[in-house]
Amino acid sequence: MASDFSVAYWAQNPDALLVLSPDGVVLNWNPAAEAIFGYAPAEAQGRRLIDLIVPDDRVHEEDEIRAEALHGLTTVHESVRRRKDGSLVHVNVSTKAVRDEAGRLQYFLSSKKDVTQLKVQREAKLLEARFGDLLESTPDAIVMVNVTGRIVLVNSQAERVFGYERAELLGQAVEVLLPHRYRGAHLGHRSGFFGAPRTRTMGAGLELHGLRKDGGEFPVEISLSPIHTEEGAMVMSAIRDITDRKRADQKFKDLLEAAPDAMVIVDSQGRIVLVNSQAVKLFGWSRAELLGQQIELLVPERYSDRHPDHRHRFFAEPRSRAMGAGLDLYGRRKDGSEFPVEISLSPLDTEEGLFVSSAIRDVTERKQIERALREKNLELENAALVKDRFLASMSHELRTPLNAIIGFTGTLLMQLPGPLNAEQDKQLRIVQTGARHLLSLINDLLDVAKLSANKLSLHIEELDCRSVIAEVTATLEPEAARKGLLLTVRAPDDAVPLRTDRRAFSQILINLVGNAIKFTPQGRVEVVLEEGFAAQGRSVQVHVRDTGPGIPEREQPRLFEAFSRVESADRRHHEGTGLGLHLSRKLAEALGGSVSLASAEGEGSTFTVEFREVMT
Repeated sequence: MASDFSVAYWAQNPDALLVLSPDGVVLNWNPAAEAIFGYAPAEAQGRRLIDLIVPDDRVHEEDEIRAEALHGLTTVHESVRRRKDGSLVHVNVSTKAVRDEAGRLQYFLSSKKDVTQLKVQREAKLLEARFGDLLESTPDAIVMVNVTGRIVLVNSQAERVFGYERAELLGQAVEVLLPHRYRGAHLGHRSGFFGAPRTRTMGAGLELHGLRKDGGEFPVEISLSPIHTEEGAMVMSAIRDITDRKRADQKFKDLLEAAPDAMVIVDSQGRIVLVNSQAVKLFGWSRAELLGQQIELLVPERYSDRHPDHRHRFFAEPRSRAMGAGLDLYGRRKDGSEFPVEISLSPLDTEEGLFVSSAIRDVTERKQIERALREKNLELENAALVKDRFLASMSHELRTPLNAIIGFTGTLLMQLPGPLNAEQDKQLRIVQTGARHLLSLINDLLDVAKLSANKLSLHIEELDCRSVIAEVTATLEPEAARKGLLLTVRAPDDAVPLRTDRRAFSQILINLVGNAIKFTPQGRVEVVLEEGFAAQGRSVQVHVRDTGPGIPEREQPRLFEAFSRVESADRRHHEGTGLGLHLSRKLAEALGGSVSLASAEGEGSTFTVEFREVMT
């Protein structure tokens, strides 16, 4: 070897010089070869060249180069070779066959010149002229890489995103834009892409990051597209900084975690893509077990066959809706147990497509409470029914003897059977008063029972309110005169028609006017009839005003309750059932009206019964 090549030429030549055996095994390997391909001479010697630095798709090319050399041709080929670390390098290859004096092949002398940077410069000019303007108009960072993984073109968005000047990036390995922990694996991914080039998206569902010049990392999504040019195959990477989206996604996940309900997000194929910890706790599956599974995993088996149809209908007509109210919906836990649920569905329209967010609530406790309430209500209804039947039955049973007592007492007081002395007359009148009071109580109880059971029979007819008021006041005038009270009526001159039930309307007025007379020690009781008209319709109001002691404010909220009476010294000596006002309000409501009170202690009271008719 020393006679053929000087030691200096061999050691100092910038090109890789290789001596190969006739069958392609490396016999010698100069320092430049080590610098270019990464193998020390001891690592290279004795190994086949095609196993060492020739990519699989270039093996035939190496064979052709040696075949040309055997025919005495020394042609320069531009090709790529593989380094020890798996990366590729552009080289100019020339090979010469060396023979002895007898013409027998002794070895091949191969020279491989690294032209990677020259290749990058040539490709950069070509691509800039062809794609430069187009790439500048795209919103994403664009980085174009040749087959050796060298950057040959970037747009201004890439400069801005990664913080490099364009000149700093051209010719660099694309791995300079990746965090160090990804670089080793990326060489294999890059080789795999060039081996099967096709457009693909990277980052969806993965945690990919880019590396800025200042060392800062940021999350990215990358779309890869193969480009075929005169200079060979290229790959165009469209890189998008998704920091804002990741931040928004994290906020969204935080909101999901903060939600009190189990949250399950499903894609259009019915696959679970996101769950919160409440869902994990509720269904008993781990997050990893749920993600990617069909949503029917969480549905009882008896419903799972029908559930896909419901899901398809939702995606065909996406809108927020609540499910479960009035329905018996159930979820299924990992252990197979079922539990009642309510579900709220909301569509989520995202860049990745349409999803549905399901808020799932375990309503086991509520269902138990509702069941207990239904049972309790049934008990109360049965008790109320028994009470109403008892009141109705006892009212009829008690009124018969009471009417007989009142009738016979009246006959005795009329002295038809014979004369009475003063004491007998006094005692009979006490009996008559007590019997009438008891009959009034029984009648009120019967009316309350009928109202509670919605069995009060109403006969609606058109009547003149003035005539009803006149009848009531005429009936109660003697009692007012006995107490020295002035009972007056103020009403319009013309008829005031009203469609209502005469007996119920009369009963309301008797109760209100009777109470006013009963609890007013002196002064007057005034009944005022008013008719009003407005855009909404017509109203009829009857005000019953008195000059009595008034009703304390603290007593007013419970005044219309059944069996409620005002606890004041000047009222305790008056008899009463505590049902009059309660019955009056209930009757007014049954007729579509209302009864209200305005009173102040020491200033008298005004009770108002009002009916409204809506104009049509």
